Amino acid sequence: MTAIGKTVDNYMMNRCDVGSAILAYDLTGEGEVTFVIDTALGTCSAEWRHIARTLGQYGKVLVYDRAGYGESTRSSLERTPRNIAVELKQLLDFLKIEKNLIMIGHSQGGLYAVQFALMYPGSVFGLILLDPATPFDDEFKKALSKEEYRQSGVDKTGSLKAARWITGSGLGFTLRPLLQKGIPFYYHEFDPEAKEYLLRSLCRKETYKTALAEYFFSHNSDDTKDIADAVSDGALMDMPVKLLTHSSQIYTGELMRYGGMPKEIAEKVEFLWQGIMGKYTHLSQRCEHIAAEKSGHYIHLTDEELLLDIAKSFAGELHERLL
Repeated sequence: MTAIGKTVDNYMMNRCDVGSAILAYDLTGEGEVTFVIDTALGTCSAEWRHIARTLGQYGKVLVYDRAGYGESTRSSLERTPRNIAVELKQLLDFLKIEKNLIMIGHSQGGLYAVQFALMYPGSVFGLILLDPATPFDDEFKKALSKEEYRQSGVDKTGSLKAARWITGSGLGFTLRPLLQKGIPFYYHEFDPEAKEYLLRSLCRKETYKTALAEYFFSHNSDDTKDIADAVSDGALMDMPVKLLTHSSQIYTGELMRYGGMPKEIAEKVEFLWQGIMGKYTHLSQRCEHIAAEKSGHYIHLTDEELLLDIAKSFAGELHERLL
């Protein structure tokens, strides 16, 4: 494995060849504690760069682009949770970071953070999961009518295929004005370099091909069996876990406003989602479920202070254990 420095519009990223892909990453801070950030479906490290800078007060911070996103190349491995965990482990091995990890996973990244902790429990001290994806989305189909399910936005396949077609037809540039008015830009004013990095990634065909592959394998019961079994078995035992989920009031309002749902249907969808994410409380005897009262799905952008307080607390607990 080798590291290569690369500057993209004054946005410096290192690159490491892990065999199956070349991963772009940034490592900041110092100390024995390392925060590892795994991003949501279809996004990249630039969404977290400003948060990583603040987290660097409490330890090292690794942000990286999963294979196929940002400046990372496409992987030769299928986008299963296990393969994604293996590639991250190879990156960490190259960086000689073997233990005292605090994994931070948002949405799809939460699923991968859990998978990594299950595969490499000796390396991980704790998990911070923000509105994590789960292996249990089939419960929406069972509980909702076809129309309710369509309106819920749970199934991302249609929107990802549309974006893949647009970018694959050489029309990715047409997305830029729309993207700049939407999420995540709606929630945070990124610095110019990070904004450009994000936009470039979000206008690439490879981003949506990768997102579709990740989405497919995260909804394949054979590929998420480790995680589903871990929830049933409490496999992480006494590992500290903080489960942060969005405000039901805010999210219900968003479903009504942007999804056009009647209030009773929006409340039904939200009740199901909170219950499904809440299954992760069974991963460990030390799991705490926290409602991010200021936030919809993008908790790290709308309640950064809450996330930083939890991260600081985790780092303090780990430092005490290392004394």
